[in-house]
Amino acid sequence: MPSVRPWIVDLVLAGLLVAAGFVQLASDGSLTEFGVLGMLGMTLPVAWRHTAPFTAVTVGWGVLLLEEGFGGDITSQGYGAVIALILTLYTAAAHTERRRALAALAVALLCDWLAVALADEPSVASFAFTTLIVIAPWGAGRIIRDRQQHIEELRSLSAAIEREREERVREATIAERERMGREMHDVLTHTLSVMVVQLGAVTRILERDPIAARSTIESVRSTGKDALAELRFLLGLKSTGSGPGSAPNPGLARIEELAEAMRRSGLPTDICLDIRDGGVERLPQPIDLAAYRIVQEALTNTLRHAPGASATVTIGITGDRLDVLVSDTGGQPRQPSATGGGHGIDGMRARARLCGGELTAAPDPTGGFTVRALLPTGATA
Repeated sequence: MPSVRPWIVDLVLAGLLVAAGFVQLASDGSLTEFGVLGMLGMTLPVAWRHTAPFTAVTVGWGVLLLEEGFGGDITSQGYGAVIALILTLYTAAAHTERRRALAALAVALLCDWLAVALADEPSVASFAFTTLIVIAPWGAGRIIRDRQQHIEELRSLSAAIEREREERVREATIAERERMGREMHDVLTHTLSVMVVQLGAVTRILERDPIAARSTIESVRSTGKDALAELRFLLGLKSTGSGPGSAPNPGLARIEELAEAMRRSGLPTDICLDIRDGGVERLPQPIDLAAYRIVQEALTNTLRHAPGASATVTIGITGDRLDVLVSDTGGQPRQPSATGGGHGIDGMRARARLCGGELTAAPDPTGGFTVRALLPTGATA
């Protein structure tokens, strides 16, 4: 339901005050031309107290001064005139900026003091009482204005906080999507690469060694099942747990399983995990996962691009950094995409940077390839 406009309320209120003034003048026998003009001059400014508050104060309190100067008495105008003067001053204080509000107060005080001075018997008590009548509504108006401004500031702050919260939620959502994308890329790239290599071996040995071919096919099947389980975990279709059928939780604790899968795919892999006293379990989960994925990607690159090579994975802690080193012997001539910093290497670098670490990847003088990542961690050797 739309609110009533202030100027309409002011017109109605001014009309009621004028009517009350006429009733008062009539009941006191003061319904003279001078009395009516004085009453109208003090009550009608209420009609524009919101549209022109300073003018309303100047006119109303100026008429009060003229009334007293010509020998009149505001008490003869009734309570409507007094209420009107208080309302105009309150409105000027509550709805104008400080400078104009102070100017309205000065006008009202000046008119009030002069009016008291022109009275038949001015006294200190009269000055004090009328000054209180002026200052009280003005002070109340300023308090209300300050409170409204404070409320607006709180609303603005609340809106800013809400916008910031929404922005953070949006950024967190984007970051989570990017993380999911990286995880799915690593899982699918590694799994499909291993399966393609294993199936290629099957086609070569199927007729010559059916038993070995059958074993390789079973390994492909196992690799595919593991990848599906991990994808279900990433997509939230399976909860973590330690019971049968629970989703895998990649990390350095499963690094030997990764090495064994690489060996079955034809890449001899040695693991040297030099983290003593349960250090693997104390690694932060993001560091643990990043180290596992970097090793996984590096070994997958070797499997794809350096047939016949063997690989060595060395993982230890130096100071406050986890040192991950993956090197291979080179095998057959390496494909250009492996030495040129392809998407796999870019992804490993991105993972290291997200953890606050760094990664280097380059051929070594012996013809092999080395990947080294240094990841920050609070674990100690």
